[in-house]
Parts: sequence; C-alpha cells; structure tokens
Amino acid sequence: MSQICIRVKDLVKTYKDLTALNRISFDVRAGEILGILGPNGSGKTTTLKSILGIIEFDEGSIEVNGISVKRQRKEILKNVGAILEGARNIYWHLSPRENLTYFAGIRGIPDKAISERADYLLESLELSDVADKEIRQFSSGMKQKCALACAFIYNPSILLLDEPTLGLDVEISRTIRDWLLNIVEEEGKTILITSHNMDFIESICERILIIRRGEIISHETVKSLKEKFARKYFRMDLEREPQSRLLDEISTLGNVSASGCSIKVELETVNHLIPLMKILHEADTKLLDFHTVENDLEDIFLEVIREETE
Repeated sequence: MSQICIRVKDLVKTYKDLTALNRISFDVRAGEILGILGPNGSGKTTTLKSILGIIEFDEGSIEVNGISVKRQRKEILKNVGAILEGARNIYWHLSPRENLTYFAGIRGIPDKAISERADYLLESLELSDVADKEIRQFSSGMKQKCALACAFIYNPSILLLDEPTLGLDVEISRTIRDWLLNIVEEEGKTILITSHNMDFIESICERILIIRRGEIISHETVKSLKEKFARKYFRMDLEREPQSRLLDEISTLGNVSASGCSIKVELETVNHLIPLMKILHEADTKLLDFHTVENDLEDIFLEVIREETE
C-alpha cells in the first residue's frame, strides 16, 4: 500500500446558513489519481480550496504529507500545484514561456533549471510551436494545457484539478488525460480531480468519491461501483419515432426510455425478449438495429444520487 499523502478528517465548512461540507473524511494515496464527483454546489471545489488553505474550514483537519494545512500552509504549498475553476492561474497577455518563467521565478527556481523544465513541459504538452505567442490568442484547450504546465513548473508532487476538461473537445481532453496518466506512471505524482466529465473520470481514476450536499455518499473503486450497479440494457433503433402508446406497452416488461427513434429498455430476464418482439410486430414497427448496452459511470452516478434522494 502506498503512503497517505493527503488526509482529510471530519471536515466542516459553513457559509451562513449553508453547510457546504458536513464532516467529510477521506485519504489520498501517493501515486494515485482520485476523482471527486457531485452535482453543482455539492462541495467539490470547497474541498479543494480547503486543502490548499484558500478558505478556512470551521472544524476538522487536513494534512498534506503529514503537515497541517492550518498550521503550516506555506510549507505544504511547496509540494502542491493547482488549477481552480478553469485556466485562471495564467496571464493571457504573456506567452506560455513567459508564464512558465514567471511562475518558476517566484518559486526561486534557478534560471538554468527553469529553462530545462519549461522546455520539457512545452514539448510534452505539445506547446512548443506556440511557446512565444500570447496566450489570449489560444483556444480554451490550449489555455488549459498552458495552465497545467504552469501548475507543474516547480515540479510539485501533488496536483489538484478543478474541472480540467470543462468546455474542451474530445481530442484536447484525451491529450490531457494521457499526459496526466504518464506523469503519474513516470514521476509518481498524486492527482485529485473534480469533474462532471464521467468518461474522463472513468478513464483516469481507479477510485472515486461521490459528494452530495456536502456529504460523501459513496467512496469506492470504479470497478466495485460498476459491479454493484451493473445493469444491462437492450437498445433498439426503429424505423420511426415510437408513439407513447408503444412505450407504455414496452414499459410493462421493464424500465424504458426513448430518444428520437431509439429505445433503451432494461428487461428483468432475456425471456422478455419474445413478448418485446411481439409488441413491436403488432405495432407494425420495423426494427433497424438491436444490441445490448451496459450502464456506464454516468448511469451509476445518477443512480447513486437518486438512491440518496429517495
């Protein structure tokens, strides 16, 4: 087992009448990528800001590498990098290289080391060709990669990322995912990520927390969650959009949802396939395609949230 590098215990944070965090506790192991999921306003960003010491929590404790955030915040920040609420940790009127040089300089890194580290980050994040252009000209994805480079310029062992793929296209999200996986594997970094991008979280995290209304309602590996909430659906693509009467008939066999000409139905047993086909035949509905689909992390997340609500 890897050592614990972040320990959050009985954390409480309130804003007037709102309890943002209600005695949450969790550990992050060194060399791990831990995901935090939750609806808007659930306490994800508050958790990251508490670890960084940006906001003062009311009760509980946070230790980073065994050091108390409340007592020695400056000391823990030597080993922690962060991107909060988008790419706000960079200056858009400077180039990527100028940003890297600035942020490394205020950390007291020697000039030679700055140059070598900057070249490495610019190349590994595919920014070398635009290293001397103003960031304000860049796309959201390019700005986010610059923010990542700046968060890593002083080579911290821990990185906290708040919605790192928000608003980014699939290609840029994949580039960032691959880069993060590589630095964890090659350099042993530890990463804590909040995100609404379920595909991204599933592809990068082994373990996730689900927070709702400031409380942890699930703390498991992605694998165990998928085993616990495993569901198989049958998806059918029809020649025309189904009428509500047809959906009502199919719903007698299992949970059903429709989108355009596609129907997704969860059957209790495969024996229900015969009456399902009979319903479609009697409705004179032509079936174009039929296949099974397993529920993904987004389905599971919604089910966990729904269970807690009920």
